[in-house]
Amino acid sequence: MKKIIKAVFFLVFIFILASCGKKKAVNDVDRGGNSSDSTNSSAKIVVEDGRKIIYDVRYSLEAKDINEYQKKIETKLAEYEGYIESMETRTYFSTATYRIKKASLDDFVNYIDSFDGAVEDKSIKTTDVSTTYNSKQARKTVLEASRASYLAMLSQDDLTISDVIAIQDKIERIDIELEQIYLDIDTYDGLIEYSTVTVSYYEKGEYSEPSFIESYGKYIGEFFITIGKVILYLLPFALLGGVTCLIVFGTLKSKKKKRLAKQKEQENNSNNIN
Repeated sequence: MKKIIKAVFFLVFIFILASCGKKKAVNDVDRGGNSSDSTNSSAKIVVEDGRKIIYDVRYSLEAKDINEYQKKIETKLAEYEGYIESMETRTYFSTATYRIKKASLDDFVNYIDSFDGAVEDKSIKTTDVSTTYNSKQARKTVLEASRASYLAMLSQDDLTISDVIAIQDKIERIDIELEQIYLDIDTYDGLIEYSTVTVSYYEKGEYSEPSFIESYGKYIGEFFITIGKVILYLLPFALLGGVTCLIVFGTLKSKKKKRLAKQKEQENNSNNIN
């Protein structure tokens, strides 16, 4: 048990050192997680080395042929080794979310800015996650050191079953927290390394309100279509109900005939006896 006590003191010493390192890491940077928005179409994106900054750029483009601009942007995206994260397309509107390397973001944005007359709106959002990121890295270091110490304790010969179970439980708890930290760090790395550019495409055109006759004709057409759908929906139930009624009616009629025949037979037997 003396070895266990020494190991516990060793763990406490590691936690103290790691906590001091964590405080220093947090104090070395400004408070992270701060966001700022810019709607200036000429705002230049400054990629700051050493900072953990997430860039989110949003555009609204309006043109008669939105497919033309969409193809241009996707071609330029491929040149910068970016990729399409998601795409939603409707009749006169579509939205695409692109991911592009942080180092190429400024050039990519400048290319979209060059679409004279098509850019209706633009916004740039920056989120500094340096403090949160460094805190998670410091916590990861502490947990990994603690896990290594507990694994070393398991190699001792004088451990009881209770000691082994307790140590394994602590290792399991550390593994659960580490798994979440690894996931968070990977997510941050992806958002930091590849910036997000979302473009909403709107098709420009002259749209007139339909006339009363057109609207009424459309209403009548939709009315009859709805009635037809209702009939088609109810038809199987109507057929099933009709078949069921025929079976029930036929069964009742058959039973009635049998009952009348039996009554007639009884009457004939009674007359013969008399």
